[in-house]
Amino acid sequence: MEVDVLIVGAGPAGSTTARYCADKDLDVLVIDRREEIGHPVQCGEFLPDTSEMYTMFPKTIDLEELFTFDESLKMCDIEHIDMISPKGKAYRCDFRGMTLDRRSFDKYLVKLAEESGARVEKKTSLLSIRDGVALTSLGEVKARVIVGADGPNSRTAMEMQLQRPRERYPAITCQAAGTFDPIIKMYFGALAPGGYAWIIPKKNGANIGVGYRPSISAERPSEVFRRFISRLGVSVRDVTMGFVPESGQVAQLVRGNVLLVGDAAGHVMASNGGGIPIAMIAGRFAGNAIRSHLRYRTTLESYERNCEEILGGPLSTSHWTKRFADVFIRHDWGAELAMSIARSRGLARAIRCKRVFYLA
Repeated sequence: MEVDVLIVGAGPAGSTTARYCADKDLDVLVIDRREEIGHPVQCGEFLPDTSEMYTMFPKTIDLEELFTFDESLKMCDIEHIDMISPKGKAYRCDFRGMTLDRRSFDKYLVKLAEESGARVEKKTSLLSIRDGVALTSLGEVKARVIVGADGPNSRTAMEMQLQRPRERYPAITCQAAGTFDPIIKMYFGALAPGGYAWIIPKKNGANIGVGYRPSISAERPSEVFRRFISRLGVSVRDVTMGFVPESGQVAQLVRGNVLLVGDAAGHVMASNGGGIPIAMIAGRFAGNAIRSHLRYRTTLESYERNCEEILGGPLSTSHWTKRFADVFIRHDWGAELAMSIARSRGLARAIRCKRVFYLA
């Protein structure tokens, strides 16, 4: 099989890339190894308001085009985040956003890609890449451009000897029924060594999870998760585990005719763990760069330049903040001290990928 573009992964990064590079003149194929797009859910399902995204990434434009969608995909409006210290002190930050039905949201993004002209094949895995030809479980696919949107353990990156995110934190998430305040709660300290646990309210329930740094804890992810759930005393379902890249954007996003985008590229805000906005912003960059490359023979490196210019500064600040916090939050006393010094204002700046301590 020959196509113009092969995209590996149908999450927000891959689907958005497909949406912006596909048209009637380009054959774009998206493959995903899952049987159902959007399932299992392996994230907190929170999406910041576009006003917050403009604050985090002030050089971005036209975010409304990316993030305007059907209201049925929204599960809960959010206006506050409580960051809770080991001793239980809550530092409240005003922060607008919404909880998504991620299972339906991913399907919606795939629908937009298909409406643009892309084809999507489920239950299809990338096995290897040799001389520009991808061997998949469907057979050989020769593509003019290949996009790795296949997560932090990217097979695409490994096959092309591109760097994958160095630090990948295990994270377990689940769904819980019940009534929860419309406030995100983030818990720090021994509950989630080097990371945080969360409660993100949804309609008639919540997304609950925990992510932690394995290098400072000998516990298995399931043990850390069970301890947090026991503390809450809730019954859970749809428990899944994944990995969150926490080492910032990888050094090289493009090699030859191959691009990395989303989690595969380290496109996650290290200081808050959020990846959906970055994945979609970078996906639009990638899709536009690919379309221009195939139509007008421009270089694919324009994608890398856009990521560095628009996303690079905030992602770098977010990563630095995470590294600085790592010095303190591995112990309860350190987390308590750091949060008492930063207080709500500093913690809100960290959430927004800004310097925690800044005189302005």
